[in-house]
Amino acid sequence: MKRIVIVALSAMLFSCSKNESSSAVNENSERAPQITYDTTAVDSFGPGATSESVMAKINAVAIKREKDSLAAIVKAQEEKLLKEKAEKEAKEKKEQKTIGESKPETSPAYSPENSSPN
Repeated sequence: MKRIVIVALSAMLFSCSKNESSSAVNENSERAPQITYDTTAVDSFGPGATSESVMAKINAVAIKREKDSLAAIVKAQEEKLLKEKAEKEAKEKKEQKTIGESKPETSPAYSPENSSPN
């Protein structure tokens, strides 16, 4: 029984003694700069809180802006596709024109390779 009491007392003495590591933590926290915030918390029921009708108006404006920006993006993509299609068609016409000008038209019935001197 004496051993249990001695072990308990010694454990209590070691656990209650001053820890140097905790003082190091306190010194570090004192050295750390204080963080200041430029905003304040607003209670949803307190003064300065935004009412539901005002939030509904804000959300309506935000939704309208989002729809407008999405429509602008779609319009820009359509214009880009039309421009690319027009450029592709112009390029194809130009290639066909250059191919038509570069090849002389010869009839398949007369060619120097097929004619034989008989």
